[in-house]
Amino acid sequence: MSHWERLAAQNPAYAESDYQKAGYRLVMEQVLYASDPRSRIAYELVVRHRKEYETLLTQLGISMVHNPHLGYLVATPSQYVAEKMRLTETRLALVLRRLYDDKMHATEIVAGEAFVDMIELERAYKDLLNRELPVTSALNEQLQAMKRYGIVRLEDSRDEQRVQLAIRPGIVDVLGETALLQLAAHAVSQEEEDADEAA
Repeated sequence: MSHWERLAAQNPAYAESDYQKAGYRLVMEQVLYASDPRSRIAYELVVRHRKEYETLLTQLGISMVHNPHLGYLVATPSQYVAEKMRLTETRLALVLRRLYDDKMHATEIVAGEAFVDMIELERAYKDLLNRELPVTSALNEQLQAMKRYGIVRLEDSRDEQRVQLAIRPGIVDVLGETALLQLAAHAVSQEEEDADEAA
């Protein structure tokens, strides 16, 4: 009898596959929110059996963070097993993290989420990166990636300029201090390489 079968036997409301799907969903989506109807059951199962999931994820090189106050779980792969974000996605994610931090300091957070529209995103992107926000098709692709990483929720709107993005609280853990320090170290080493090539 497998471990998940034993858990399912103890709680007949769930099948073995429910426990497997919950772990798979956490690994694939990286962030599970209690407030999302799609991930609520997976969130509850992982929280209820947190030690078992942590043991399993640790063996895969993934650490898990639970924020019970804002109701989310984050699975963070170590830098050695994680697939790297594309540069364009990294830029957008860093701008979103900055916007989230700014909204947090201005106490403009609602249920853990920071809301920004396209005009605000475009302005921040230009100010912080000295670049234009990508064209609509490329931006939509990047926003879908941010959604997959669990750091953005897209709000429906008929007006393209007034599309609302909800920057999710998991961004603090997905782009936590360790990730930001790694990015800073990479930027410094890249600058040194560029300087060496110019010399």
